[in-house]
Amino acid sequence: MDSKCALLAACVTACSILGATAPALAGAELSVTVTGSTGAPVAGAVVVAEPAQSKPHPRPGLKAVMDQRDLQYVPDVLIVQTGTEVEFPNSDNVRHQVYSFSPAKTFHLSLYSGHEHAAVIFDRKGLVTLGCNIHDSMVGYIYVTDSPWYGRTGTDGSLQLHDLAPGDYTVRLWHPLLNEAGPDLQTSLRVDEGSTGTAEFRLHRPLRPDPRSLGADKKWADY
Repeated sequence: MDSKCALLAACVTACSILGATAPALAGAELSVTVTGSTGAPVAGAVVVAEPAQSKPHPRPGLKAVMDQRDLQYVPDVLIVQTGTEVEFPNSDNVRHQVYSFSPAKTFHLSLYSGHEHAAVIFDRKGLVTLGCNIHDSMVGYIYVTDSPWYGRTGTDGSLQLHDLAPGDYTVRLWHPLLNEAGPDLQTSLRVDEGSTGTAEFRLHRPLRPDPRSLGADKKWADY
């Protein structure tokens, strides 16, 4: 091997070693807490961390399920990333007629039971409110976001988001029983590589009473 070939081989080997040992960027963490007007933790709040730049593309093949059991949507709030296919099985022994007039997704599933309808693709971000033409007490929500970093607070009012890309974020808060609006329902922050950011929300007004009658129209013999 001549000297030029030997030098080239050495450079290739060195570059391969450097490429193999280069550390991957460590994802950031985000800790979110939500408390009510009295200081008590708020469970079930939707939290979304939206990156200011380089929004990640949705992963292909995303699927989710919004079931119907005991004349209720289960879960009552479903969070999905844009492009997700959502199935609406009817697990009740009465038929349902699912619909939405929301700008983010308008659709209608004619009266059915079981798994008669194909999945619905939610291709635009925003809040989708679900109803049933047969049971007025049935109300559900699908929160559609472009971001892959989202979740709902637990009984302690907290949520941990993992593996965020370092950078600037807008953290948004939503709850189906919110009784207020405005800039206090979002905050901006920066998370650095390998660090843990924090966001705290304190509501000014009590949550509204849940308007759902939780199956008060269970007239099984009528259907």
